[in-house]
Amino acid sequence: MPPPQQDTDVTRVCRSLKRLEYRETKTPKIFVELFPCLVRVTYSSLKKTYRFEPCSLKKYVAFTLAEVLITLGIIGVVAAMTIPTIVTNYQSKMFATKLKHAHSLLLNTLNLYKSKNNCDNLLCLADTSKTSEQVANELATVIDGAIICKTKGSKYCTPYSIKENRPTYKENGVYAAAYAMSWQGRMYLKNGLIISIDQHDVCKKTLTSPERDENGNETGGTVSYNVDRCAQITIDTNGQSLPNQIGVDIMRYDINSEGKLICSHQNLLNNALLYDKVEYTPYNFGDEIK
Repeated sequence: MPPPQQDTDVTRVCRSLKRLEYRETKTPKIFVELFPCLVRVTYSSLKKTYRFEPCSLKKYVAFTLAEVLITLGIIGVVAAMTIPTIVTNYQSKMFATKLKHAHSLLLNTLNLYKSKNNCDNLLCLADTSKTSEQVANELATVIDGAIICKTKGSKYCTPYSIKENRPTYKENGVYAAAYAMSWQGRMYLKNGLIISIDQHDVCKKTLTSPERDENGNETGGTVSYNVDRCAQITIDTNGQSLPNQIGVDIMRYDINSEGKLICSHQNLLNNALLYDKVEYTPYNFGDEIK
């Protein structure tokens, strides 16, 4: 018999017939294409017949609500486990990229200054007879569009605190600022980078600081240490935006008595230069020491 052509015939075949044989040599493609979910076709080479059988409706039953909720729950658990890691890795790579760019810019700027002023080393810039503002103004001559801080508290010239790479500096039981980013000797670049210069009047000296116990409280004693630092250069890769933490968006360099530039945290800088990442412990000023 010929394949049914009307909807009524299809309905009748699917509901009441277990088998429908159609004796022809060509597959009834039109019928199968029109009703793929209603009819299954098998071919018997021995009888040269086609068998039409209603498809089982069990194959087309939708997921239950419980199955959908379980699947969504699994997806949520996996997302909760992986998304924080993805975000952290992305932020680490972003900070590392900015740090590499700022480091390269600083080196190129200092080399350009030496070339322009026929200097053998950086002591022609970090001259102990100069002030921080004078050094910043001289360095700004080889940086296009650099803005020099003139007045405390004006735009780009607000003092702010810098954190250590890890929460080690303590004061009265809480984590405190390790350094202050002075407005004097600071310049702001068009790409948002801050370069701050702290010029010293003596290169080699012995410094003292209050001795503190494990909770950051002063014991009444002092700790002495020697430094070789004619000037200190601090870069902040994203302006005053957080985290303002050494090894993340902050890097510090010393110009020593030989006129060489020495990174104060070379191991942290290497993380960015060699491994394209930054390593640090997030914390806030005033957090209680645990």
